[in-house]
Amino acid sequence: MTKKSNSELFSSILYIIIGILLVIFRSETLNWAMTIAGIVFLISGILDLVKKNWAGGAVSLIIGLAILILGWAAAQIVLLVLGILIAVKGIVAFINVLKKGADNVLEVIYPIISVVVGLMLAFGNGLDVMIIIVGVLLAVDGVIGLVGSMKK
Repeated sequence: MTKKSNSELFSSILYIIIGILLVIFRSETLNWAMTIAGIVFLISGILDLVKKNWAGGAVSLIIGLAILILGWAAAQIVLLVLGILIAVKGIVAFINVLKKGADNVLEVIYPIISVVVGLMLAFGNGLDVMIIIVGVLLAVDGVIGLVGSMKK
């Protein structure tokens, strides 16, 4: 096996593992990711301060603390706003389709899906559903990559 094949094999296995973790643990993986990101920023900030990079160190420490303390609350606010915006965009698109008439079914379905996804993100479990979809896609991509790298 060449270096490229080893890299592809490793990436494929990593995609499968991450995909499976996303499907099993769903939004809990976001908590892990935010915690890891917060810790990385804190460590980076401390290292910058040790190197006497006061500004960079202070900024990294503040970002790390903000992520660790406010991470999930901030994410919920972002999901609420994003979900409402997606739903409103879907409603406006649906009204426009009704006014001009649809040339095909997708022109009607897309705005309806946008409204549903937006409302799920804002007020429901849309995040879990989206994480599961991403997890499945990553796992499938990993399996395809694994099979492809083994054929080489």
